[in-house]
Amino acid sequence: MRRWIGAETAKLWSLPASHLTALGTVVASAVLAIAFGAAGGTGVLDVGLAPVAYGQAGFVVLGVVAVTSEYSGGQIRTTLAAMPRRITQHLAKLVSLALFAVPAAVVTVVAGVVVAGVVVGDEGVLPQFAEALRAVSGAAAYLTLTALLSAAIATVIRRTVPVVAGLLVHYFVIGPLLRDRAGFAAYLPDTAGHSMWLHNGTGALTGSAVVIAWVVLAVAVSTTTFRRRDA
Repeated sequence: MRRWIGAETAKLWSLPASHLTALGTVVASAVLAIAFGAAGGTGVLDVGLAPVAYGQAGFVVLGVVAVTSEYSGGQIRTTLAAMPRRITQHLAKLVSLALFAVPAAVVTVVAGVVVAGVVVGDEGVLPQFAEALRAVSGAAAYLTLTALLSAAIATVIRRTVPVVAGLLVHYFVIGPLLRDRAGFAAYLPDTAGHSMWLHNGTGALTGSAVVIAWVVLAVAVSTTTFRRRDA
């Protein structure tokens, strides 16, 4: 398993789209933090974390591309010839994605907060260290889980554009529309995920549990699908 994770990690790190997506998301987070700070925000943490809601798009793309890039040119057949144990191969890919997404998410979130602190300046309201650590950790965890959820869904559908388009429509159109209109929206991954960095105590824990449950379910479905059908 360790060798397979190493092989999947090497493939992901050699994929230009993964680096471009991660870099673009970091830059976008910094630019949005500047915009929110210039618009009159005074809370460093609030301004710095506001871009996370938009930066999740980058991690959706990252998760999808990590999977579908192998299907576009038929490389998946070579992968399965070298690593025929499908369940192990699929889980190794997800672990390698998590190893890539975690530092990318941390850098994205921290970049937004640091830039917000610079833009807001002396007039800004600085958070306590414990509060900042909890919020940054929660936001980074949410972005990482979003990438894993997107990768699992992409494994089932296996096409880049439909998966990215569908997920972005949910995260930026359907989810926000349902958030204040339907009670069940609290159990959708996007709404629950927001509480991972916007709320303290049980709110953050409940949100984390809901998002993790969605990821576990998606991984289970994708693993079963990947194991049973042809490449």
